[in-house]
Amino acid sequence: MTIADIHACDDWLSCRLESLDAVHAASAVIRSQKTWQEVVPGLDSIAVQFDPAQTTPKQAIDLLHKQLLRPTAAAEAQTDPITIPVCYDEIFAPDRDWIAGKMGISTEALMEWHSSLQFTVTMLGFMPGFAYLQCCDDIVEFGRLSKPRQNIAAGSIGIIGDQSCIYSFNSPGGWPIIGRTPIQLFDPGKDQPALLSANQLLSFRPISRVEFDNLAGKQGE
Repeated sequence: MTIADIHACDDWLSCRLESLDAVHAASAVIRSQKTWQEVVPGLDSIAVQFDPAQTTPKQAIDLLHKQLLRPTAAAEAQTDPITIPVCYDEIFAPDRDWIAGKMGISTEALMEWHSSLQFTVTMLGFMPGFAYLQCCDDIVEFGRLSKPRQNIAAGSIGIIGDQSCIYSFNSPGGWPIIGRTPIQLFDPGKDQPALLSANQLLSFRPISRVEFDNLAGKQGE
């Protein structure tokens, strides 16, 4: 694994790696050591938080360097794949028809196409549990909205081309929205608050408005 210099800032260390695969592998190895307060993988870097009351910056840098050099074969296995239910009803998908028009297909074909794709969670960021997704299929680039919306509902699924996202909380945003899931992506009361994790395979399952409402009701139980 090729690693750039490790940089320290207060109680955080950051290090740039050569690829997203390297970030995912390193993240799995580092998390398994349970020596850091927090581990945050990015697209081409990884950051870790240490306790300055227990560890000096130099000790932390030496420890991270050793962990990054450890064999990562065992870490290459991905988290179990997940299927996310999504409703493509117009009320949940304000840009559905616009995206279908960009692709030159019908709305019905759009829903069938989108639910057939396979995605990989590249990273979590922007807000707790917010997932960035990558699809290996060649998808036309839609780009972001010319005017971002002031409020995107939690569970909304955005797509700009081969990159997608799932909003974990209500938030402003500029991604075109193709559907919404009733599944809660972040629960601070759980041992593992975020439903998704980096390097996880993900697909979508189309559901009706009735099933959406039923699943949404169960989330609040």
